[in-house]
Parts: sequence; structure tokens; C-alpha cells
Amino acid sequence: MGSEFAQNDEWSHEKSLDWHLTQYGEHKGVQDLVRDLNSLYRQSPALWQRDSSSDGFTWLIGDDGAGNTLAYLRSADDGSEIISITNFSPVPHEQYHLPIPKLGNWIEVLNTDDLKYGGSGVINSEIKIEQRQHMGFESSAIIRLAPLATIWLKLN
Repeated sequence: MGSEFAQNDEWSHEKSLDWHLTQYGEHKGVQDLVRDLNSLYRQSPALWQRDSSSDGFTWLIGDDGAGNTLAYLRSADDGSEIISITNFSPVPHEQYHLPIPKLGNWIEVLNTDDLKYGGSGVINSEIKIEQRQHMGFESSAIIRLAPLATIWLKLN
């Protein structure tokens, strides 16, 4: 309670939430991020439909300890897919080589480093997919990953 806008104080049943904090940039950014995450979740069966089935999840990058980065694919019964990439390090990856499961027009639908969420604005406005095998997948892309950021890509 209150975490949806990064309330400073611990929740207490003796007082109301500090909703006035949402007038400040960083609190408003967290509130907007939670709103957008909830909206994308509802609109994207790939994020929930196969939760208890291993065929709804595929590792794309699960062994990049040096870069502190993970990437995986979530898929739904209708064939829709979302790629999630997270940089757990405090170091930006300006030219991160990402395996892509299939050719197509992949777009960034979420980037936690977007300015509107209080980030630094390292986004991928255009993602160029190449038909070049990488890590066992038929295609790949070079993307920008901000420190401590998560990106979601969706086939458009």
C-alpha cells in the first residue's frame, strides 16, 4: 500500500496514504509505470496465459553474468510474444546483442528508463532486426540498455 507511487513512509492503518507525493516527479513516474505495467499485463496474454506451463517461457539470455543481463520470451496460445530484457548492472549497454526468435517488426512497448517514469531516457525508438543467427535463434538485434532498466519488446 503506497508502493504503487513509492511512498516514503511505511504503510500504517492509523493514517491515509501520502497521495500528495504524486505531484512530485519521481513519485508520479513510479505511479505511471505501475499503471502502464497493469495495462500492458491485461492487454498481453503472453504475460499471463501460460504461467504454469513451461511452453510459455523461453530463455533468450540466461548466462550473461559478466553483463548482469537476462532476457526471456513469454508466449501465449494465440502466438503473441513479449521479450523481456533486464540490465541488473549499474553500467549501460550501448550495443547489446540480443537474440530474437523470429523476424518481424519488434517494437519497444515498455522501458523503465523512459523519462516519463523518471529514467534517463535511454530508449530504443527503432529496433533493427537482422536475419543473423545469435545464440541459437534465427534473428538478432542490437539494442541500448540503460543501467538497472527493463525493456519489453512486442511483435507489431
